[in-house]
Amino acid sequence: MADKCVESLQPEIRRGLCLVKGKSCRCLGYKRDILTENLSERESTMFVCIRCQGIMREVCISTDGEQFCSSCKEEGEQTNPNLQMDKMILSFKCSCPLITRGCKWLGALGGCEDHLDSCGYV
Repeated sequence: MADKCVESLQPEIRRGLCLVKGKSCRCLGYKRDILTENLSERESTMFVCIRCQGIMREVCISTDGEQFCSSCKEEGEQTNPNLQMDKMILSFKCSCPLITRGCKWLGALGGCEDHLDSCGYV
């Protein structure tokens, strides 16, 4: 595992893929532009966080039925995880967020953080 948050290292990534889990960097939803498949309007409504506008990361459901990223949850807010939605999102096809630097990696969104551990473009 790398020792810094990608957010702090790579300005073009800004949010979406932190290499240090558990730190309070507030990496929000995944950036939409790393997806290699286009989301329909319906899917965008389903998978986009209502709070950060990224693809939801570690999906939570509030008591009133809103879904959003766990990092977008407000302090003290009561939520439950939505593991089924997480599984669907993590299966989305994506490119490495460092594609602009030349990385050619393609894979499932769920494997992107592992890829970044060994990506030569970080």
